[in-house]
Amino acid sequence: MKKISFLLVLATIGLTLSAFLIKSAEKTQFRVATYNIRYAAQMDEESGNGWDIRKGPLASLIQRHAFDLVGTQEGRGNQMNDLKTMLPEFEQILHPYGNDDHHNLGILYKGDLFEPLDQGVFWLSETPDTASIGWDATDRRICQWAKFRHKTSGKEFFFFNTHFYWRKEIARRQSGPLIAAKIKEIAGDTPAMITGDFNSRPETAQIRDILANLKDAYDATESPRKGVEGTGFKGGVFQGTPGGRIDYIFVSPQVRVLGYEVLSDVYNGDRYPSDHLPVTSTVVL
Repeated sequence: MKKISFLLVLATIGLTLSAFLIKSAEKTQFRVATYNIRYAAQMDEESGNGWDIRKGPLASLIQRHAFDLVGTQEGRGNQMNDLKTMLPEFEQILHPYGNDDHHNLGILYKGDLFEPLDQGVFWLSETPDTASIGWDATDRRICQWAKFRHKTSGKEFFFFNTHFYWRKEIARRQSGPLIAAKIKEIAGDTPAMITGDFNSRPETAQIRDILANLKDAYDATESPRKGVEGTGFKGGVFQGTPGGRIDYIFVSPQVRVLGYEVLSDVYNGDRYPSDHLPVTSTVVL
């Protein structure tokens, strides 16, 4: 009888611990995404894919899939203003980049879930602490970051967002180890994640450099992946089958990835809201 009672006590303790861990995980769980929204280009107006046509479906996608924290790329000022109006639940942290700073990296976060504690930016170049063009690139590329407190749990974490140069190889190659080193320098042992359009396939050296310290949500997901494999099209293409996987969510070892999905939502029958597909993961601190 004593042995049976002891086993019952152990089983009760185990169930209690499991319930506690599940409840704790739920408190620190939220949905992260990366989305290159495609800048408002004149050529898109001419092809019937102008920003005024696709901004509604793009904002609806973000709401429909319940994103909590989104890293965006390429949005121009008027586009980010439109999203602020259409997505009032999101606050924005923006930083310009590109030719004449026409584009913005954006961190969109739900104000009722997250409190920003600090923020910054570094340039993808030989001189990352000053505004500069790196290596063989022809315009400025950056990585922005913010330190957040998750209001429900009180836990703190860093969120990075970037857009690698696309046309030349050296700038892409050198941006990988720079990003890896700067994340380690800025975040230290605090949980961290980075989203972005890396313009790089998984097998490239720059992605391998990032994976030395971080996990690819594509591989780290604890449930089966959903959606298509590829995430990017040629510039200004909003239909058809995407090319390679170039948009990523990377997380530090302290972050669990519960799911991974590439979203293929369309409007007007077969149009994507951007020439990139958004990538999203549910994560737990």
